[in-house]
Amino acid sequence: MFSYRHGFHAGNHADVLKHITLLTCLKLLHKKDTPLMLVDTHAGAGIYDLHDRFAQTSQEASEGILQLTKASSTMSNQDVIDYLQIISNLQTSQNIQIYPGSPYLLWQSMRALDKLRLMELHPSDFPVLQDNIHQLKTKRQDIKMDMVDGFNMLKAYLPPPSRRGLILIDPSYEDKGDYFSALKALEEAIHRFANGVYLIWYPVLSRLDAKEFPSRLKKLTQEHNLPWLRAELRIKPMGEDGLSASGMWIINPPWQLKESLATSLPILQSSLQINEAGSYLIEAAESA
Repeated sequence: MFSYRHGFHAGNHADVLKHITLLTCLKLLHKKDTPLMLVDTHAGAGIYDLHDRFAQTSQEASEGILQLTKASSTMSNQDVIDYLQIISNLQTSQNIQIYPGSPYLLWQSMRALDKLRLMELHPSDFPVLQDNIHQLKTKRQDIKMDMVDGFNMLKAYLPPPSRRGLILIDPSYEDKGDYFSALKALEEAIHRFANGVYLIWYPVLSRLDAKEFPSRLKKLTQEHNLPWLRAELRIKPMGEDGLSASGMWIINPPWQLKESLATSLPILQSSLQINEAGSYLIEAAESA
């Protein structure tokens, strides 16, 4: 179960979709002054070096952040610009070498009144996560890291005292049991905290459990009568080397998230697609 390391996939097109969606949600949620609980169930190492052996083995960043950066000079979408600026601020040269994972983006976006909870079970990634976050943390920031199974630990943090929270669930799904575990954790979380904003990342694959996952998320969300939003980005045809597409399922999406993604996803498609084979999907439903 510990064979997966996100360092192999850091900065790929799935990260681009996930992180722009995450940052856009945070920007919209921060329009209110109420404190937020920010939770990442599968935090990974937090920050990645695109020149290390993991990233260089897969070269997936070349289809993601490195490709998007090439189009940055003509970029007009503010959400994409803000994402690229965060990444640019981490670099020591004009080349992109350091890529921020979701823990860094959550830390960078949190206010003094917010809380950040990071979970990571991998015995190699967790110490790196701790080191990375300890270097960033200031005395005023309420940050807690746990070397635990995020699926099982999530419910312990819910509901947050402020009754406002954003929860990111993004396992690797290399273990097929992750699909079931994600649904179970989500069910338990909603029972405790139905008003939370839940972001669930998933790969778009041809195998049955992956194909059925969005419909199962939809069923679960509808059973609880909650609004949802689905966003997917494809950069190449299914069956080519590597992951072709991925998606984000958002429960209780912040107001105007759909409109924001409707302007950023076409830019991601045009910037990242290979041989004009890209596409995107946005659909949403309000609670009944």
